[in-house]
Amino acid sequence: MNTEPLNVAGVAGPIVIATKALFGHPAVTVGGVPAPRTGRRYALPAVDGGVVQATVRNVLADPYPTVEVNGVQHRTGPPMPIFLRILVLLPILLFTVGGILGALVGALGVWANLTLAHTRMTTAVKALAMVGVGIGTVIVWLAVAVALNAALS
Repeated sequence: MNTEPLNVAGVAGPIVIATKALFGHPAVTVGGVPAPRTGRRYALPAVDGGVVQATVRNVLADPYPTVEVNGVQHRTGPPMPIFLRILVLLPILLFTVGGILGALVGALGVWANLTLAHTRMTTAVKALAMVGVGIGTVIVWLAVAVALNAALS
């Protein structure tokens, strides 16, 4: 998901951050030009022709990262409500009752919810979809557990 363009004083153009649902570093562009990354920092072109160092921070259940430029943090989108953050992580609770199989299916559910969190749906629709993913993960876990039990009997 690409964030909305963010204008920061001293940076030579709007900053856009492309995030991934689960793995990988975000891609940062300034004025449509990719910013080079060294370690955890990005070199953004400055208005005076130099570079400004920036750090992008992601929170697990928040689709909008924070970019820090010259010690000042800038949010790239609205904060995600706490109940949606809880719903994102809810499927991993299958680990407590389902062991390794529950953890695997729960991790897939968390991945699906993170993907939903990165969409531009309304909060209510995201919540309903995440509840549906939670119910779906329980159904998949039960179906796989029953199938494995039948195959091993």
